[in-house]
Amino acid sequence: MNRALIKSVSVCGIVLTLAINSSSLTPAKSQDRSARPTADYKLPFSNRPKVQEIRDWIKQVPDQDRPAAIATFYEQIGKPYLDKTRKQGQYKPPGIKDSDTREFVFKSTPTRDLKLFVDFPADWQKEDNRPALVFWYGGGFTQGNAGQFYYQAKYFTERGAVCFRPEYRVRDTDNTLPVHSVEDGISAVRWIKERAGEFGIDPNRIAVGGGSAGGCMASAVATVDTHKFAELGFVGPEDDQEIDTDVSAMLLFNPYLDFFEPTHPRQIEEECLFLGKDPEDYREALHAISAIEYLTTESPPSIIMFGTRDAFYVSDLRWIVRCRELGLLCRDYVYKGEVHSWYNNSPHLEYTTHNANEFLIEIGFLDRQPEVALPHKPISGGRSAIQATKYNGKKDWDEIPRYREFVEKHSIKLIPFKHYERADQ
Repeated sequence: MNRALIKSVSVCGIVLTLAINSSSLTPAKSQDRSARPTADYKLPFSNRPKVQEIRDWIKQVPDQDRPAAIATFYEQIGKPYLDKTRKQGQYKPPGIKDSDTREFVFKSTPTRDLKLFVDFPADWQKEDNRPALVFWYGGGFTQGNAGQFYYQAKYFTERGAVCFRPEYRVRDTDNTLPVHSVEDGISAVRWIKERAGEFGIDPNRIAVGGGSAGGCMASAVATVDTHKFAELGFVGPEDDQEIDTDVSAMLLFNPYLDFFEPTHPRQIEEECLFLGKDPEDYREALHAISAIEYLTTESPPSIIMFGTRDAFYVSDLRWIVRCRELGLLCRDYVYKGEVHSWYNNSPHLEYTTHNANEFLIEIGFLDRQPEVALPHKPISGGRSAIQATKYNGKKDWDEIPRYREFVEKHSIKLIPFKHYERADQ
């Protein structure tokens, strides 16, 4: 019997009621909807359809026809498109790391072994009981590698923490969905906690962070009900499920927080069908990793940084308000006019890292000493041109009256636009 979960979402003062199909509670991995395409099944479109066309089509496909329909869609549309647009068919390990960075395989998956890269303070000893930071890279769950947060990790090791940068599965390399990525994030935190004594860290003093999809990883790992997620079929086969994934804090750089945010819903149907998967097998699990749905009064404190030209602007604003409603500490830095991933290069790398450091001092995670120089990463001329294109092409959500009113209503401070990124910095 089909069941519908009714979810009311307030988007900047507008309440939207969504009916969410939860017809199957069977773990996604155990569902058997595999089928080969059949010449008897004809798709209603020949070229790549638009997202809404895909959604309208899959909704009306009868249950008995879904396996053949999905397999045919994958062979005729999904696979050719992904083969053409795939940017990272083979995973590229981080191109930047220190000579003393250590690498460990923490998980074996059907497609590859996953590593994490560990950076230690210069005076580290195994007998220490240091704080630890875990950083996940971004890339839309389609690409990316564990080199992204190298500069932040290097800074925080100089501040006394042990830093981990884990890999996770991504679509272009592994033909996976975000739920598989978050499963890998859970596995990484459990693996780290289990070996806290080997790494000289306090298992009860671990903060998680990341940018974009990496911010989703951090927020999901910090809030997901791991037992429910495992029941849905997402648990590492080697995971010790008795080890919790509790963390001390979340460091969120323009994070993706809600797969069902009405202003930018993840294209669930398209994303699943292009991989030959039935979206109904994954819908409930995607809700489970939409961190904004699972914030509670017991959730850890967070810092969130993003700009008004970011596609995730509205859900990131909602995160701030939801944290306040629950009485959670959330330090917010909203930058007028900034775009997605602006923090990757100097001078933005410096002040966003400074913000994160001050937050960690405030919550007692780090001491004030030692004080060290903030990281610096000059931007190349090519990257500067890319950034200029991004700034010119992105709308400013703050220029839309209802979102500006929402910000004013909730007394969210916008930091003035001071973009001065140049190739010679």
